[in-house]
Amino acid sequence: MKNKSLIKKIIQLSHSDKKLLMEAVSLLFYAKVLLAVFPFRQCIRRLKPANQFPKSTEIKTAVAVRIAISRANKLACWKNRCLVSSFAARLMLERRGIGSVMYFGLLFNAKRKMQAHAWLMVDDVWVTPRGGAKMTNIFQC
Repeated sequence: MKNKSLIKKIIQLSHSDKKLLMEAVSLLFYAKVLLAVFPFRQCIRRLKPANQFPKSTEIKTAVAVRIAISRANKLACWKNRCLVSSFAARLMLERRGIGSVMYFGLLFNAKRKMQAHAWLMVDDVWVTPRGGAKMTNIFQC
């Protein structure tokens, strides 16, 4: 039942939204494989520095990418974590010449177990879900 509803929603999307969705699915898969095969530092080197892009006024495009990544995560038959989603969204934005900042946050619970989270922002717009306010040791690239 749920799959029929999802397929129906995809069919009803505009042509441009379908293209964005297919790009998001492809880049989520690419990011998943890339992050699984190569060391993290090599993966990060594939991204262009945010300062290479002009100050973005493309908030509408950033929101469209956020929606496409969210839809693609529901459609993908593999589990995507925040890092994969953030990486794929960053690649989509780079293709459009839009600079973004990827954040990495760490949180240690009472048992000293580490939790990590990655999120992506364009100006003040979250492209992938933001980390909790309790995140410490936040890094960006």
